[in-house]
Amino acid sequence: MKRLITLMLFVILLITLVYPQTQTQQQRRNFMSQEVQYLIRLIRDLRELDKDKKVAITKNQAQKLIPILQELLKTNMLPKKEADKFISRIETVLTDEQITYLDKLQIERQKRFEEIRQKLQQNPQGSQISQGQVNPQWRGPQNVSEKERQEFQKFMEAWSKGQPLNPFYHVTMYKKQLNDLIDYLRKK
Repeated sequence: MKRLITLMLFVILLITLVYPQTQTQQQRRNFMSQEVQYLIRLIRDLRELDKDKKVAITKNQAQKLIPILQELLKTNMLPKKEADKFISRIETVLTDEQITYLDKLQIERQKRFEEIRQKLQQNPQGSQISQGQVNPQWRGPQNVSEKERQEFQKFMEAWSKGQPLNPFYHVTMYKKQLNDLIDYLRKK
């Protein structure tokens, strides 16, 4: 009888320890869909194409991309299917070579991120990694105002509650990034 009670207490303890962790993991997983994350990376990386003349965005492509990006700016909600539509529309304008270039950029970024993550695991204090080795985009914006922090916090809370808000509509730093890209494309 004592063994049964001890076993039951152990199971209850185990459940109380594991259950909150799974809830936290589920909340983390719910923050922005993979499609929206991919769209954010795609928008961020489009300007990178112009660093290589072979895959630079042409004037004709810029003229086709601008209305798509302007529509994205005006879209309030961005569920997975809607994000996929924007991705498809943008990628339809790009050549196969440009898409391959963007894919390579992402693979390189993931490799660098993994190397840094491994270094941090080996040295949890991170004292061995100098600031110069960390991509500034991974550290996040250094001069974020309190208003922008609160705005982003509200955005994250909405996503965790199942509201697929469009970061390019609701978050100033993403909105600015997209507006800057549109302005850049207009100058082509």
